[in-house]
Amino acid sequence: MAFPTNVNDQITDSVSQVNTKVLGDAPAMAMGNLFQATSQALSNAAHNATEGQQQSDLTTQASTTQGVSTLLSVDTASAGEATKEIFAATPPAPPSEPSEPAIEQALRAAQAAQEAEEAAIQAAMEQVDPAIRAAMAAQQAAMAQSEAEVQAAMAAAAAGVPED
Repeated sequence: MAFPTNVNDQITDSVSQVNTKVLGDAPAMAMGNLFQATSQALSNAAHNATEGQQQSDLTTQASTTQGVSTLLSVDTASAGEATKEIFAATPPAPPSEPSEPAIEQALRAAQAAQEAEEAAIQAAMEQVDPAIRAAMAAQQAAMAQSEAEVQAAMAAAAAGVPED
């Protein structure tokens, strides 16, 4: 009970009890706010990690698609080169009389087509390799960033928990 005042004792006691309740509830409210903030930070970190992985996978898929498209276009380039050589050739001799120059020209055309195909494959491989390496580097960077965000959130959560 409080000291004698001009206010009714019951009112003074009621106000004192309410103030005591508010002070008693403060630690629980603080811990509730801490847990809420920590769970929000951790869920944001998990969401960011997932988003980073999805973007990395999208980049990897795009570079793989580009590489496959380049590799599939190699056949068209070599066929075009062979066709150009064949149309430039002189008509062959009748089948009864094989012509040595026509055979040599056909062999040169086939050899040129094979060399063009090998060069196209080499060029395609040179284009695909850096794209795949870049996609893998981007994926590793995204994973490292996500891991750092999770570690930071965990450290923030651990720093905010009071010792018993």
